[in-house]
Amino acid sequence: MAQSSLSARKTSVELLERICTNGEYSSEVIQAELQKSNLSQKDKSLVLELVNGTLRWQGQLDWILSQYFHGNFEKSPHMLKRILEVSLYQIRFLDKVPEYAAVSEGVQIAKNAGGQRWGKLVNAVLRNYQRSSNSIKFPTVESDPVLAISIRHSHPKWLVQRWLERYGLERTIQFCEHNNRRHEITLRTNLKKISRQSLLKELEASGIQAQPSKYFDDFIKISKPQELTKLRLFKEGFFAIQDESTALATQLLALKDGDTVLDMCAAPGGKTCHIAQLVGGEGKVTAVDIKSNRLNLLKENATRLGVKSIQALVGNAAEIDLPKVDKILLDAPCSGLGVLSKRADLRWKRKQHDILNIRKIQKKLLKNAARLLKQKGTLVYSTCTLEPEENEELIEEFLKEHAEFRIGLDSESLHKTFSTPKGYWTSVPYEHKMDGVFAVKLIKSN
Repeated sequence: MAQSSLSARKTSVELLERICTNGEYSSEVIQAELQKSNLSQKDKSLVLELVNGTLRWQGQLDWILSQYFHGNFEKSPHMLKRILEVSLYQIRFLDKVPEYAAVSEGVQIAKNAGGQRWGKLVNAVLRNYQRSSNSIKFPTVESDPVLAISIRHSHPKWLVQRWLERYGLERTIQFCEHNNRRHEITLRTNLKKISRQSLLKELEASGIQAQPSKYFDDFIKISKPQELTKLRLFKEGFFAIQDESTALATQLLALKDGDTVLDMCAAPGGKTCHIAQLVGGEGKVTAVDIKSNRLNLLKENATRLGVKSIQALVGNAAEIDLPKVDKILLDAPCSGLGVLSKRADLRWKRKQHDILNIRKIQKKLLKNAARLLKQKGTLVYSTCTLEPEENEELIEEFLKEHAEFRIGLDSESLHKTFSTPKGYWTSVPYEHKMDGVFAVKLIKSN
């Protein structure tokens, strides 16, 4: 048994325990752990695969394990569940991992964590699965569509029910299938330092397969995951790692040289830096965020990209008082249900009532944004979710309470595939191959 691969699997189990039981977020805990780890690069890649893959398929894995587990699987010790999930994920979804390695290392980790009894139990469950996996009978769409999609595509039942009512069967499955694929990485070219064509050539010379975005002139798609942050091109600020859906909000602002802009809820600063580049040296961007450690990330990004016109402020954007500005970006905290392909743990952490709770915060932020905007100014509201309560319904309520605002329909710079007749802009993950986001441009009258 290779000691390094055992360490990678043990690390994966421990990370999953922190994410699933302690409530930590995968986007924060995985990279932080790997940066200080002594694992080889190959084993770090294995950890990423095991943690993200297990989180993505956890619903299906748990349903299968409950068929083979003698007793109540749901009430079994958390660590034992994580060991079984990681082991089964390898057997069921990874072609390059030998099944004997997944079983033997799962058994060893179980022995170390819970003694011989855990080791025998893990061995029995996994061996039984190997012997009879072809005879598993999943629920059918005809008999129970919510349960069938929930298990087949590993999404919580409340979310499947919600999407079925709104999108119907075919589109709901398309959303789920997209969320279970490995996501693509996109880069935004820093046009102040290099053209997109030149960056594409530089990436190709570095052995990275890349292609231009279909929708936005400065974005690039990367075909395979790479350690992009180690490239000279990244360290010298030639690009930012940023989903291309973020361009919807920044382009709706229609920025020009010299604009004063407030970016509420700004960290970690991908959109802030883009805005600062678009308003030029004469412009000014005030970036507000409630978390000082996340503002430090924004400052690091700005320094790397060579952006100097950003003033970062720690504060609650729902209450902060500042001089009025020409334009505001309110990239509001949201349920995040449009980014489930990247944030696999969110589908299990989020509950239906979270949507209405987050909406209350969004409403307060919008109210303060309206107060801080100059007359004839532009307010762009955006989220990374497609849930109506956080988007269209919230904006309709806002417009009823703020007669001085109207929706701006003049957005010629944007690709029309994202627009709706009412002036809302959305990207659909399975259709546009990017995060699912919402954005709207609101104009304040005299």
